[in-house]
Amino acid sequence: MNTLKKKICVFLIFTFFLNGCGYKIGGLETIGEDSSKTAVIDVNSSKFIIQKFKSAGFVIDSDNFEYRIKVEGPFRKKETSSVTSDADDREFTLTSTAIVSIYNKSGEAVIERKTLSKSRDYSFSSSNINSSSSEEKIIFSDIEQILVIEIMNILRSVI
Repeated sequence: MNTLKKKICVFLIFTFFLNGCGYKIGGLETIGEDSSKTAVIDVNSSKFIIQKFKSAGFVIDSDNFEYRIKVEGPFRKKETSSVTSDADDREFTLTSTAIVSIYNKSGEAVIERKTLSKSRDYSFSSSNINSSSSEEKIIFSDIEQILVIEIMNILRSVI
């Protein structure tokens, strides 16, 4: 009977971990408005943004490309929006900004240094200080995902 309990316990633990190991199986991730518009591009940006372009179906080739995309940033900024009278609770505005330039194959600027910026507000309580930095990272990540989608939509409008 004791071995039966151990086997059931191992099975339940295995099942729990199996459910937690999620991997996206399927085609390309749909990012942006018109995912049918893709091109061969050269991206001068962070690995995160390059990977998002690949996931959206764009072909990255630095030698034979139709468009060259240069993304500066994202630049992060944190500002205090408000503070309660006892200074226990604060509201912050998190802003992420990217500067995008798109050039055609001959090097002519199609879009020159377009600034994209997104912000989110969030409240912070000093009694819960441990979650603050991880919460900020998650919010900045969400904002930067939106910026990447906007960059792709700008590129797709040019194609």
